Amino acid sequence: MSFSTLNEWLEFQQGINPKEIDLSLDRVQKVYNKLQINIPEKNVFLIGGTNGKGTTTSILERLFHKKGYTTGAFTSPHLSQYNERVRINLNNSFDEDWVSAFEIIETVRGDASLTYFEFSTLAAFQILSNHDCDAWFIEVGLGGRLDATNIIESSVSVLTSIDMDHEEWLGDSIDKIAKEKVGISKTKRPLIFGDVVAMDIIEAGCHEKGAELRKKGEDFNGHIDEGHYFFNGANQSIEGIVLPKNWGDGEIDNLTTALAAMEANEQIFPTNDLLQEAIDEFILPGRFELLDLHHRWILDVAHNPSAAENLRQRIDRSNFKLDYSMIFSMMKDKHLELYLNAFKDLVDTWIICEMETERSFRVKQIESKMSNMGISNIYCARSPVDAIKTLEKNVSISNNVIVSGSFELVGPIREYLLNSQGKI
Repeated sequence: MSFSTLNEWLEFQQGINPKEIDLSLDRVQKVYNKLQINIPEKNVFLIGGTNGKGTTTSILERLFHKKGYTTGAFTSPHLSQYNERVRINLNNSFDEDWVSAFEIIETVRGDASLTYFEFSTLAAFQILSNHDCDAWFIEVGLGGRLDATNIIESSVSVLTSIDMDHEEWLGDSIDKIAKEKVGISKTKRPLIFGDVVAMDIIEAGCHEKGAELRKKGEDFNGHIDEGHYFFNGANQSIEGIVLPKNWGDGEIDNLTTALAAMEANEQIFPTNDLLQEAIDEFILPGRFELLDLHHRWILDVAHNPSAAENLRQRIDRSNFKLDYSMIFSMMKDKHLELYLNAFKDLVDTWIICEMETERSFRVKQIESKMSNMGISNIYCARSPVDAIKTLEKNVSISNNVIVSGSFELVGPIREYLLNSQGKI
């Protein structure tokens, strides 16, 4: 089987396995063993956790790139274009990269019913290998133990945070989720734990694997003193870094975790000047991304209660003028009420819509739940793009528009805004 375009390949992959999520390593390991993928002996980071994976990945990627490494990053999902899932030297991959990788995988796949994500993971590894990347940054997709990314032998495994999310697949408690996530630990390799919850579970998981656990607050820590950031690890330290004023505690923790991972990798560690330069340049699409058009648009892919609280913290620290509207939608497996509690007292006008996926809450479901919470002034839209038009039609003045709740909401709205260049 062969196709000439990326879209044809992606459509083909969606029909191989009828399950969107089918957690197992058997299929992907079987195909991986037939591929000739060259992974560096060092500088391979496997980054898991509930929130902060993308930020932690990006910080590591930028620091290694500044030190002259050929960097390769794999993240998911994408905001607008599939090519975003792999970056080579900070730049998005090309269609040709994916088509070439998919062709190689299909020649050895046989009867393995790879899922869409498993196909993507294998192709990402093939692309990084094809580009001779000597520093790999791999973001775990879902959970850890049975996630397709877990087939590689990482130099350092990272758990950014653990919170409630994806309970249908990972379990209905912090301990159960922690047990799945700590499954990315590797024998005789460091696991950096950037949280403090479920410590007994994390310790047991690392002990079972024979991994070296490094704990936040014991083996490393980061803190703010008089407006400056300081890091202390086992042997490395950072002093007096000026962070963006709108960073939340989550971003500060992600930075601390990334630095601990670099220290554990024992290859390079940034100077104060290099880190300050990377922080000054840092931007990550869809993570508190600000677009100043007719309104100030605040785009953030936060999609669970703890991420919502961090987003609210970032908004509060920004000291924007009051008057907020919010475009919102969410997947059916999420804690909608807990999420909205973070913004209930802030937002004046709400625009709700459905996303182009069966997993999306229906508009009437969202409206009903919001009404039961005592939230009013709600406008309904058919789609993310229609939500923009509904906002413009019904809200004459709004200094700030928050767009949050899902990648599949933020992505289409971000693309529309950038294409419109303010002509909304």
